[in-house]
Amino acid sequence: MREAPDNGVEQQDEAGDVSLRAEAEEYRALGQERQAHGDVDDAAAYYRMSLELYPTAEAHTYLGWALASHGRWSEAITQCEQAIALDPELGNAYNDIGVYLIEQDQLDEALPYLEKAISAKRYDCRHYPHYHRGRVLERMARFTEARDAYKMALQLQPDWQPASLGLWRTLGFLN
Repeated sequence: MREAPDNGVEQQDEAGDVSLRAEAEEYRALGQERQAHGDVDDAAAYYRMSLELYPTAEAHTYLGWALASHGRWSEAITQCEQAIALDPELGNAYNDIGVYLIEQDQLDEALPYLEKAISAKRYDCRHYPHYHRGRVLERMARFTEARDAYKMALQLQPDWQPASLGLWRTLGFLN
């Protein structure tokens, strides 16, 4: 932050930042709304508008998600990396990179990202990285570890069907 002269320039800059951030947040929310209705291309446009005004880790992550829905894995990963650069504590970006690597069958590379998502300080959906970790470990035939990952996902989200199915699959392999 610049040194504030007596003319109040710093306060104007802060107010301008707040205004830009609020407008950027509106565009991000519109993007999420469009994406929820299946209009991924419009959603991506709103996320880009948000990022032009005020870059946030969330907007980068959501843009990555939109790009990934078209199989644009490299661009999606780049957006998540930019999100991590802005906020290394946001777990969503790590989880999403892990998922995009899984989709490209890069299982060994996916695990560290999922581990970072699990330990991230800011993450509302902590069951996701445990579940995806289970998917990776199951595909690697590491069934005991996969079972434990699915169990952890179910501890966090007890009625979540994908984790329940994963757990039952791995138990089948272990018997």
